[in-house]
Amino acid sequence: MSLADVKYLPETPAHDPEIEAINDEAFGPGRFVLAAYKIREAGGHERSLSFVAVDGDIVVASVRMTRIAAGAGRALMLGPLAVRPGFKNLGIGRRLVAIALE
Repeated sequence: MSLADVKYLPETPAHDPEIEAINDEAFGPGRFVLAAYKIREAGGHERSLSFVAVDGDIVVASVRMTRIAAGAGRALMLGPLAVRPGFKNLGIGRRLVAIALE
């Protein structure tokens, strides 16, 4: 694998099973009780602002953005951000965050 082979794409519904597997691998079943998960679950993520990194046809990382409300305020919540173990510490997560924040 070369970083030049990694492509950054908008998330599509076809990516959902692999994203779920990456999140499960990264955070385990305990993630379902975390406050951040509950907040994301309430609104669903904004697919147009969520991205994946792929190596060939394999999703190796993802980042999602969720629209949230706090009182009268509205915001975007970044996360989860997850990278498969074999692809960590290569800057892929950092690049996904930069793309999501553009």
